Amino acid sequence: MNLIPEDYKRYLLQLQFMQRWSLVMSVFLVLSISTSLALNLKADEYQKEIVILEKKKAISSQQRNMLQSLQKDHNKLQGKRDVLEKLRGGALAENMFVTIDRALDGDSVWFKSWRFDRAGSKTSEPPKGVNTGYFIVIPDGERTNHKTREAWKIQTHMEVDGEAKDHEALSSFVRRLLQQPQIGDVRILNTQQQTLANITVVNFKLAITVNSKVSRS
Repeated sequence: MNLIPEDYKRYLLQLQFMQRWSLVMSVFLVLSISTSLALNLKADEYQKEIVILEKKKAISSQQRNMLQSLQKDHNKLQGKRDVLEKLRGGALAENMFVTIDRALDGDSVWFKSWRFDRAGSKTSEPPKGVNTGYFIVIPDGERTNHKTREAWKIQTHMEVDGEAKDHEALSSFVRRLLQQPQIGDVRILNTQQQTLANITVVNFKLAITVNSKVSRS
């Protein structure tokens, strides 16, 4: 004979159901909390990666701007260097001493002044003259023309004031100058005979352009 009341049986069944439901809900809650924590940790990692990438992007942008600035500075310096190279004219003043010394022969020609100028000054009118075979003589009417004399400053050149024992010695000196590969052209700007103490000499002034195509040694 079953003496357990039906109400008590239903109560036990409901109690078992509630226990099982509580267990399922507890497991579900634990899984939800664990998943939420895992997602939060992953989100934090992603956020950190985003911050790192943003910093790298900012650094990359800064480096790009710095590179562009350095490129501009490089272009400016390159332009200045090109200008200086043009002004230098491709010739060393020290080499000109050797070149002139090679053209001198004994004591038939001597200098009173010697000036070495590099290229760079502007002019609008080139020098004119008459070609005599060895050199070009500037006519007297053109020697007073300031533009004509200043025209030599467009190239690296030398201006020499000196004396020679005669015109033949001067002509030989100019010819030997023209034979030097470092010399581009030689022009006589002025010549004048002068007699002092029964000794006649030829005063002269030369304009000598330097051949900038010859490599410096």
